Amino acid sequence: MDATLGSTLVAEADEDERTDAELLAAVRAGDCQAGGELFRRHVALMRRVAAGLVRQQAERDDLVAEAFARVLSTVAAGGGPESNAPAYLVATMRNLFARWSRHENRIDLYATVPEPVTLDGGADELAVMRSEDRLVWSAYRTLPGRWRTVLWRMSAEGNTPAELAPLLGVSPNGVAVLARRAREGLRQAYLQVQVPDAKLPQCQEVRRRMGAWLRGTLPARRAGVLAGHLAACEPCHAVAAELAEVNRELPRMTGCCDPAIPKPR
Repeated sequence: MDATLGSTLVAEADEDERTDAELLAAVRAGDCQAGGELFRRHVALMRRVAAGLVRQQAERDDLVAEAFARVLSTVAAGGGPESNAPAYLVATMRNLFARWSRHENRIDLYATVPEPVTLDGGADELAVMRSEDRLVWSAYRTLPGRWRTVLWRMSAEGNTPAELAPLLGVSPNGVAVLARRAREGLRQAYLQVQVPDAKLPQCQEVRRRMGAWLRGTLPARRAGVLAGHLAACEPCHAVAAELAEVNRELPRMTGCCDPAIPKPR
């Protein structure tokens, strides 16, 4: 074995075997890779705990990400745990969830945002606009509460991230990140509410994930499975092709591109 390659493999093995205490000390010393290793080591546990706190996957992801960010920031600043990272991470996440829950009780938007006006006649253009309003509203209602809040407060009321930070219990930068995720979530939901129910059982899972697939946010393996189904299923292919046109009219997410829709065989 090449001596340089051998040394690299030994170094990587030693890094993999570092204890939590060693990784935390490395984070304090400015080692960003140590923070990533802590995340990979404990993220499965955090996700299980989050699943017992909130129902929606997006809210779980927000909770886990914010808890990790806060702990790593505290450690990098010289505070936080010196060992036993999982206990500190879980405690931080539970405290964060309790704080967020108190905010949610004060800012439920279901009673704040008005229902779309019922269409009772008028020009074709008005009918189209009202139809779009109903679709957007339907998509909006499927979003997690925190996403609805940040979208409404920033888009309709014009609040800045700094103004929303105390309300949401995160930093201004955290509000900006939350807003980006919420906007992309709304785009996916807007597509998804236009997906018709599948008549065949084998099409149901594909239809449920079509909005995320069109926005390019599905993991590679699931995206490949869905594309393979579209290549063999003419009804699902037709749905995807129609929604792809809608997707092209939506504001683009950085790095997002239109997926290639395989023609049915």
